[in-house]
Amino acid sequence: MTLQISDDYYDYAFKLEKEWRSSLPRLTDKELLAVFPEAKQIVPGIVEELEIKQQELVITIKEKLIRIRNTDSDDFSKWFWREWIKNNEGAKLLQVEKQIIRQKRLLMVGSGKAPKNSITEEQIQEALQVPIENLINGALRKSGKTLCGLCPLHQEKHPSFYIYPQSNSFYCFGCNRGGDVINFVSLLHDFSFKEAINYLTN
Repeated sequence: MTLQISDDYYDYAFKLEKEWRSSLPRLTDKELLAVFPEAKQIVPGIVEELEIKQQELVITIKEKLIRIRNTDSDDFSKWFWREWIKNNEGAKLLQVEKQIIRQKRLLMVGSGKAPKNSITEEQIQEALQVPIENLINGALRKSGKTLCGLCPLHQEKHPSFYIYPQSNSFYCFGCNRGGDVINFVSLLHDFSFKEAINYLTN
C-alpha cells in the first residue's frame, strides 16, 4: 500500500521545519573563527574550488539551454527540460554562489576588516533570516520544494523566477540574476549593501 501525503501535510511539515531552523542558535562569523581559527588558512582554497565549480555549472547550464533551443522538440518538451535544468543545475549553482559569498565574508572577518559600510555581522545574519517570499507582492506557486512566479526584477509573461526556501535564495532564469535575500533587495530597490541590510533589519 502506497502512502500518499497531502499538500496540507507537506505545508504543515515545511512550516515546522522552518520554525525549527529559525530556533537554532546561530554563531556569528567572528565567533566561528574564534572556535575554528584554522579556518583562516583553509577558506581561500575553498573559495577557489567553489569558483571553479561555479564556472563549470554556468557552462553546463548554457550548453544545455542552447541544446534545448536548437532541438526540433515540441514546446512542452522544451519547457519540461528547461524546468529540469532550473531545479537541478540551477539549484546547485545558487547553492555554490551562496557558499562563495559566505566564505568571502569569513575571509573579510578573519583579516580583521570591519564588515562593509560599518554593518555588523549580527545585522547581516539578521537580514539573511528574512524570507524572500515575504518580500514578493505577486502570486507564487509551489513547484516541488521551490516557489515560482513572475520575476519582480524584469518584465515577463511566463514565470521564470524561483525561490529556494531551504536556502532562502532566488534565481531568475529569465534575467539570469540570483543570490540571497540581501542581493534580492539590492536589485529590487537599487540599494547599496548597507541600505539593503537596513531595509531588512528595520
